[in-house]
Amino acid sequence: MMKKNRIFLSKLKGYISFLTLFMLLNGVHLHAQTVITVKGTVTDSQGMVLPGASILEKGTTNGATSDFDGNYMIDVPSNSVLVFSYVGYKTQEASVSNKTFINIELEEDAATLDEVVVVGYGTAKKSDLTGAVSSVSSKDFEKQPVFRVEDALQGRASGVIVNKNSGAPGSEIKIRIRGSNSINGNNQPLVVIDGVIGADLRSINTNDVASMEVLKDASATAIYGSRGANGVILVTTKRGSGVASIHVDAFTAISSISKHLDILSAEEFGAINNLPVIDGGTDYQDRYFRTGYTQNVQVSLSGKSDNIGYFVSGNLVDQSGTSINSNYKRYSLRANLDAKMSDKLSVGLNLYGSSEETLNLISGGSASSPDDRAGIIAVLGWDPTLPVKGADGNYNLSSPNGSGLINPIAERLESEANGTINSLNANLNLSYDITENLNLTIVGGLLYNNSLSEIYRGVPSGTVLSNPTGSASTSYNTTLQNSNILTWSNTYDKHNIKVTGLFEIQNFVRKGFNANAGEYTIPANFYSLELGTAPLVSANLSKSTIHSYMGRAEYNFDQKLYLTGTLRADTSSRFRPGNQTGYFPSGSLAYQFRDIFDGAVQRLKLRAGYGEVGNQAIAPYSTYNTLLTGQNYPLDGSSETRGVSLGTIANPDLTWETTKQSNIGFDVSFFDRKVNFSANKYWKNTTDLLLEVPLPDFTGGGAVLSNVGEIFNGGWEFDLETVLAGTEKFNWSANLNYSYNKSEVKSLTAGQQEILLSPIGGTSAGGIANTTGAYVRLKVGEPLGQFYGATFLGTYKTGETGGNPGEAKYLKDDEGNLILGVIGNGIPKHTWALNNTVEFGDFDLNILIRGVHGYDVFNFTRGKISMPGGVQSLATYGEYRNRWTPQNETDIPSSGDLFVNSTRFLEKGDFVRLSNLAVGYNLKVNKYLKSIRFYASAQNLFTLTDYKGYDPEASSIGATEGASASLDYGANPNSRTYTLGLKIGF
Repeated sequence: MMKKNRIFLSKLKGYISFLTLFMLLNGVHLHAQTVITVKGTVTDSQGMVLPGASILEKGTTNGATSDFDGNYMIDVPSNSVLVFSYVGYKTQEASVSNKTFINIELEEDAATLDEVVVVGYGTAKKSDLTGAVSSVSSKDFEKQPVFRVEDALQGRASGVIVNKNSGAPGSEIKIRIRGSNSINGNNQPLVVIDGVIGADLRSINTNDVASMEVLKDASATAIYGSRGANGVILVTTKRGSGVASIHVDAFTAISSISKHLDILSAEEFGAINNLPVIDGGTDYQDRYFRTGYTQNVQVSLSGKSDNIGYFVSGNLVDQSGTSINSNYKRYSLRANLDAKMSDKLSVGLNLYGSSEETLNLISGGSASSPDDRAGIIAVLGWDPTLPVKGADGNYNLSSPNGSGLINPIAERLESEANGTINSLNANLNLSYDITENLNLTIVGGLLYNNSLSEIYRGVPSGTVLSNPTGSASTSYNTTLQNSNILTWSNTYDKHNIKVTGLFEIQNFVRKGFNANAGEYTIPANFYSLELGTAPLVSANLSKSTIHSYMGRAEYNFDQKLYLTGTLRADTSSRFRPGNQTGYFPSGSLAYQFRDIFDGAVQRLKLRAGYGEVGNQAIAPYSTYNTLLTGQNYPLDGSSETRGVSLGTIANPDLTWETTKQSNIGFDVSFFDRKVNFSANKYWKNTTDLLLEVPLPDFTGGGAVLSNVGEIFNGGWEFDLETVLAGTEKFNWSANLNYSYNKSEVKSLTAGQQEILLSPIGGTSAGGIANTTGAYVRLKVGEPLGQFYGATFLGTYKTGETGGNPGEAKYLKDDEGNLILGVIGNGIPKHTWALNNTVEFGDFDLNILIRGVHGYDVFNFTRGKISMPGGVQSLATYGEYRNRWTPQNETDIPSSGDLFVNSTRFLEKGDFVRLSNLAVGYNLKVNKYLKSIRFYASAQNLFTLTDYKGYDPEASSIGATEGASASLDYGANPNSRTYTLGLKIGF
């Protein structure tokens, strides 16, 4: 691995050197005439300076850009012509004529000031939109030093919740757009990068992103048909423009968790359990957590010469996690090339490759695994009287207190769980103007990734000592896409018409191989799987295709009345003939008023839309019977024989989950467009949910996947954008967004009113002894994410009946049975974010504050260290020092406690978090350096919350799950991070 890294870094250095030489050579311009130095300032019509304006010697590639004060300097022939340009302003020319000072005032261009956004298979002016679309520009997050695109999106758009479920390096990030639509299916939004569908945000370099558009309502997402139910995120990467330039952005960061939980000290734990404290004991939180470090280096070269534009970048991320033996690395290269071949033909090529290495992230703390070791729960529950190693230098693997756990530090350090993902994204697009009004665009896309997982547990899974185990798996995923887009547009007087037609096909292939060694007879690693006592090998292959037709018609009258209609037909091989094709229509309209109320309101647009979108939330071959191998049967009553069993039960009638959504809203601008406000109200119903329907016992039992359920989501969204101050030396903008969402289960399987989801972990005394059988309930008439359990009433006091003094007390009926019901909800109802950007002279300041409210967190971490099953040696939580005693009759149980899902461990998850605080300073530059910026920032600087765990945002629930609620089962907390960085442009 080290050798591979050195090779990569060596190549990267050579690559950067080549780009630097290329730019320097590109900037050489020989003149036969007298060369003079021209200086000046670029401003707008109000006298405001324009930093970053382009100054180009006409007919050449010799150019410069204005600095942060609008000043520029360029060496040109004395008789040359300078071309001044700036986004949103009209291009102007000025003759040098031996002048050494030229100040220029650029005029606003009303046609270009109206922001153009990507809407899928085309673009539109922001003022022409009829659907609910949020746009996030790179300028919105450039002052937030992050290397994950999801982090850049967090808090930037209403109706979009970005949850960092885990602070572990390389972990998945959950994104929800207007709530969850599916119980069993994937709830993550569709990602489209430069027109290629199904890409992964995780691997993309943030500095490569030019803009992101979030399509939220069905009138906007219906163009993606069967894959638009969860919303769509359109990512556009940067292109080359202007003179050749190199940009370097490098930062380093240190991270740590914001707090340690209150755990019994070694002396307290030893006194309670009559154990000696050896060598002063050990604070296992200190041994498990550490200071993490991140290094990020980004280099890019961009420019445009004649008819060729280019943007080339390289990125290296190296991150060590805040827990021991956890790391993440990412290497990436991008090349975006554009060529105008003729007046009618343009060609674009995008190439992006990345390699991600996630190291030593053991699954402890995962909601899908009962294994508590190597994770936070094991660390908190481990015997603090023992040192990590004994006097002989060997690990103290087990504890005399009978906790049933193995030393978590030993397992963490003596195990490896390495994951590698190599990705290649390629996109070739051709645009040909058949006539002045008719354009054909052809897009060819390739998404390829292969992943390798290698796991070796020197101290393997389980609660008893056993031999090491090992496993390895690999998968190859290939997606091929061809999109053919025909667009016709024309204007007749005040009537503007645009029609788009699409034929598209995607092909998916997945191959996989898995090998599990079982227990090793001698110490080994994942390269010695053949040494296992019971090796298991499996392989898999799946293929599917989807081909689509889409038509979209757009009409506007005099930039006032807007109408849009779309129909998409998707045919998927995942379903049987007769159910393979789904039709997804949408329509929207808007009416725009301009300069009303005596000009006080510059713009008021009223919008309404309706659409239907789908979700093919099944794996290939789910409509067929499948067989499972590796099943053993005692056919002769004693010895077992290898055989097969029935896996999936066929249902040939399976079809799409369908979401029908309505949206109304308005957009208003006033105070010379310095204040812009948008509001949306939406209703959406998802029908034909894919749920398991139990089969009667006389048929053999089991369950069959069927289209039977229905979910409703509804809510409000508000966006406020303001320019609070705008002068030559001081600028202040503030953006606020707020979202509210509430769901309701409308129906479940036939004849079934509720579904109880399985509890987490086991039911032994050492695990979670759970008498309710579930912790989340789905019930008709209730919202998603309902916590189900008992009401905790404290402890039985001396003289009370129904239980022994000091035991946990729960609400019961007259017959002594637990009264079970809804005790909380784990899905947030309210989210908001406030983003402030201030520029004062050469300084800039960015503050991002987020709030999440109206939800509960099930703190299973606290439950696991609060005497589950009544086992005193499993009580390590600090509150146990204040447990019930005859002299101190508190509400903290001291004996006989049977852990149940109850209000005792249900806590408010509401929080307000300072997500980003960044300060930057821009140095004066010269003709060789376009920009220099030093910056310092802090992420997650403070969090206001009543939650007792590490982090109310961290969750053990997977990113794709929709029905489950916020659960902290040893979830890795997000860290507090301090960053120092430098940006240079030349």
